Amino acid sequence: MMTKNQKFIVKLLSYLAGIFVLFFLITKLTSLILIIVLSILLFTMLDPSVDKLERYNIPRGLSTAIVILLVFLFIGIGVSSLTPIIQDAGATILEKVKTNDPNNNNIENIILSFDKNIPFYDLSENMPEILDKINPILKNVTNKLAKTALNIGKSIINFAANLFVIIFITFFFLKDERKLKKGLIKLIPNKHFELSLNLMYKIQKQLASYLKGQFLAATSVGVLSTFGLFILNTFFDANIPYFVLIGILAGLANLIPYIGPAVGIVFAITPVVFMGSENMLFIIVLIIITFSLVQMVDNVLVSPIVVGKSVDMHPLAVFIVLIIGGSLLGIVGMLFAVPTAGIIKVTISEVITNASKYRV
Repeated sequence: MMTKNQKFIVKLLSYLAGIFVLFFLITKLTSLILIIVLSILLFTMLDPSVDKLERYNIPRGLSTAIVILLVFLFIGIGVSSLTPIIQDAGATILEKVKTNDPNNNNIENIILSFDKNIPFYDLSENMPEILDKINPILKNVTNKLAKTALNIGKSIINFAANLFVIIFITFFFLKDERKLKKGLIKLIPNKHFELSLNLMYKIQKQLASYLKGQFLAATSVGVLSTFGLFILNTFFDANIPYFVLIGILAGLANLIPYIGPAVGIVFAITPVVFMGSENMLFIIVLIIITFSLVQMVDNVLVSPIVVGKSVDMHPLAVFIVLIIGGSLLGIVGMLFAVPTAGIIKVTISEVITNASKYRV
């Protein structure tokens, strides 16, 4: 017969062993876990639509199939529309950075543009030396861009395969939602039944609210970025190419709160630098101002109100959670940091608030 201290030690060691095994599985099965998490998030987004169709006496299986087909249609239209633009943009940038073409004096034009806009330093006098230093760097950049393009191509193929798996899993999550919930509830002890049921409902509700808010925030950044670049092209002759694509990329990047405008600046400035126009520095300043305004609107109005309220977190807390997520798992960690923090917050709040009610 074990004493209380021995039981406590055994229980503590069991918990530590469980945590260790869980951490080991997470590190080894990251891809699988990510696919399941993305499937759950997609299920959370699409479930209200399936429920709405079911209210019109359409069987749940058929309702799920209709919603999934619409998702495939939306993805297909998006990919077919954006792929030629992205290919054209990539080819244009690669052409601009080529240095083995004797007729390509683009780099010299860029240097002369800087020289014209920086009167206190004469760059043109050292042109040969500057070109000798820059050309090897640009050759290296060109090679890396080619390799990156190949890696991106492979990543797109892998993403397409994973996307099919995610949608396949989501289909069964949607179709068999009630069966899955019943099976999960059966595993829960009776004394925790009511708490668990309430907790599942609140977590799903908060996830849906967060995803809706994040979609609105990303859309607002995309629209504002596109409109801002359109204004620069129309009234300041900025001639920023692919400004609609840049706006879309900025919006997608803003699925990680506060990141979108920063990504937009990089994508907008890159073609301007490679084209080396006479008023390049002026255009770069305008781009930075434009995306700073977009960032301000996002930080002050959109993200705190839409995203922060959806998880009931202070903007500073959202920012700290993003830093923690990024330091642990990089971009993926930043992407899932806020909803994960929201789930933890709901769980702790529910347990603490209603512990006596549910006799936990």
